[in-house]
Amino acid sequence: MWGRGIVSSFEAGVRANPRVASRHSVADAGIGRGGRVYGRPGEDSLFTRIGAALGAALRLVVPVALLLVTGVAAFLYSDIAVSWITGPSENWLTLGQALLPLTFLAIHLTNRRYGASYAFVQVIAAWVIGAFAFNAGQAQLSQFAHVALPGLREMAGFGFALFAAQLTSVFVFDRTRGPRWWSGPLFASLWAGAVLCFVAYPLSYGGTGADWINHMFVNLWLAVGTAVALLIPYWMFRSVVPPLSGFNGY
Repeated sequence: MWGRGIVSSFEAGVRANPRVASRHSVADAGIGRGGRVYGRPGEDSLFTRIGAALGAALRLVVPVALLLVTGVAAFLYSDIAVSWITGPSENWLTLGQALLPLTFLAIHLTNRRYGASYAFVQVIAAWVIGAFAFNAGQAQLSQFAHVALPGLREMAGFGFALFAAQLTSVFVFDRTRGPRWWSGPLFASLWAGAVLCFVAYPLSYGGTGADWINHMFVNLWLAVGTAVALLIPYWMFRSVVPPLSGFNGY
């Protein structure tokens, strides 16, 4: 059936032409007397739909876990200053902030394998699980690995910026993936890093009197360098994480 083929193609990640999809849908519906269009009942059973939903959820277990691990790693190292970049007398840039772009790599690999819809759900699921775990164990976090929690404004600013940056990486990767294997991950990381810097620092430090503008641009250059460096592990994982049919191998 044409209609069932369209659904299967969408599940596999094929970006169907809406005009072709519309034509196929009408053809599948059928024409009755007087030119009236009538629909055919779906052939997929309830168990088939449940199985498909469970299969989609199982595909996200590893991607969500990988995104959570990279996020937790950035949090655990949020109190270690990167003095070789900022200088020995300053400690405003932490190793945790420098590790945040690793979350983009986790999203790129999911986007490469399953497409933007799965990468979007990966981001949402990881944030929901992370928020629940943070609220449940907030009292123990400050004692675990001697991590000092940042201020509420700083956590909210960087948290919102990171969430927006991750969604940006999903969108940009999906729009720039193609025959040049590096275009998707590079442009997605660059745009995500820019969103992270230009949103996090004003929200976290605006109006405080801190030299946050200079810090923001230093972090931006760090994000650019990280975006280029992350092409190496992405290239190494290309053969391990091949895209599903419908993405032409890109």
